[in-house]
Amino acid sequence: MVRPAMAADIWALRRKPQRRVFLYTPFMLATSYRVYTHFLRSLMGPLGQHFMTLVLRDGGLRGIVQARRRPHTPEADLLYLTAYKKQRQQMIGEGDIWFRLIEDVLRRAGEGRIERVFAAVGTRFEDVAEILHQLAFQAYGQQRLWMLAEPAVETGTTLRALRRQQSRDAHAVHQLYSSLTPRHVQQAELRRPASWQLDRRQLHYRERGWVLGDDQTLTVCIQVQTGVRAHVVRLLIAPHLRDEASALLRYVLSQLPESRPVFVLVHSYQSELEAALEDTGFSLRGEQTLFVKHLALRVKQPSLLPSFRRTEPLELTGPLPNLPSTGRITLR
Repeated sequence: MVRPAMAADIWALRRKPQRRVFLYTPFMLATSYRVYTHFLRSLMGPLGQHFMTLVLRDGGLRGIVQARRRPHTPEADLLYLTAYKKQRQQMIGEGDIWFRLIEDVLRRAGEGRIERVFAAVGTRFEDVAEILHQLAFQAYGQQRLWMLAEPAVETGTTLRALRRQQSRDAHAVHQLYSSLTPRHVQQAELRRPASWQLDRRQLHYRERGWVLGDDQTLTVCIQVQTGVRAHVVRLLIAPHLRDEASALLRYVLSQLPESRPVFVLVHSYQSELEAALEDTGFSLRGEQTLFVKHLALRVKQPSLLPSFRRTEPLELTGPLPNLPSTGRITLR
């Protein structure tokens, strides 16, 4: 039986799992993500409404899945999967456990008006990718994870100054994203201009951004999520400025006073930026396949204007009057 986690399940978390899989998102990289903490947040009612923990019990705890709703958007991310071995005999495999757990996440997400569920699966977890395919998830791209242990900038290196992102820049950032991103990725992510606004209301991390260009046309946007664990960087750089990517990135690193690791997620269509990351001291840490499951589709349906819509059938109460041959009607 799959159900939401309860306080009685806390003791079962002390057991050593047979296997566990982390599906790293920017939120997980930036914050100090812990399964136990996420478990407690999901028990907090309205205060934990963005967090979900489901458990599968079959003669004891058999598996856990954790997911998180993205703030201010009808989207959610799968974060964590684990399977426990049954003490007496193995009745169902971990693949079946995770299938049932994720299937229940999708059902509850739909009931909660979530339109899209995302999952970033490490390339070595081929069995997890197969489970997502069976549940009609679509793979829409790959990304590589680069890490710099500390955002240090050597004296004498070249920098390219940027200005801080303002709220008025959201539409221009979205135009830059649309010009750089393949169509099938845009259709999978379905981002809106408002999604590029910097969120200053989060408790677990803060967002900052730097841009290059005027209010109407931007050529560079670098956004940073900063949590207690790390900085996570998102790069949008026009092709004609990619030779200057190292100088642009060094400038942003010089603006990060907190001494903690820096992660950069680079999509496959941005591979030209990886040389700049190596030049800046980043090292490759892993690769992920990106999946999405659409739970709702936008349907555009034409509708009649009220003045042209007939609400009830027209009925004649008598014969039509005969018009004079001249076509003129005399009013009395």
